[in-house]
Amino acid sequence: MTSAGPRNVRAREAATSFLLGLCSACIATAAAAEQPADVRALMQRLGRVERVEVAYQERVESGLIDTAVGTRGNLLYQAPDRIRRISDDGDGFALEGNRMQLIRGNQVADELIVPEIKPLAALVGTLRATFAGDLAALQADYRLDYGASEQAWTLDLAPRAMALSPLFQRIRIVGNGATIETIEMLEANGDRRTLQMRLLAREPAGIE
Repeated sequence: MTSAGPRNVRAREAATSFLLGLCSACIATAAAAEQPADVRALMQRLGRVERVEVAYQERVESGLIDTAVGTRGNLLYQAPDRIRRISDDGDGFALEGNRMQLIRGNQVADELIVPEIKPLAALVGTLRATFAGDLAALQADYRLDYGASEQAWTLDLAPRAMALSPLFQRIRIVGNGATIETIEMLEANGDRRTLQMRLLAREPAGIE
């Protein structure tokens, strides 16, 4: 019983990191591109990514601290369900199938079985539905608000599912064509996380 609290905290951290990490795996080459006409077209375009490596910068703003906290690192995504995100300090996670390893100082500190943690399982399931192009499953768990101009598109996700509500209030993803430029998450406790990405390698290379 004494380890339940810390383990739940680690699971929550893993879930929010997973969300930002998996969304950032959609990134592609930056170029002027025609914006997807609707959310279905956007999901189809982003879902074509098979493998990607990005460098990320994450900024966390919290009412508990006076200054924002920033981290940098690398993320590697391999469709359909492998992702590894490690900061320059050696902290992060590695996910494959239903198992997630939490990494501290480049060492495995704990292992989570995703289906055993309902918020994490709901989040993982929803995001995997995104990459599979299953818009119906995505809409079952989120309220989606998509908008586009000539310069950029914006996708807001607000959770419907009770399992997701304790994690965050809203996610805003801003991009251009198949390029995700910024991901902003407003967490349930009021903290704000902002992730910016820079492409290192991606397959296939022809998505615009």
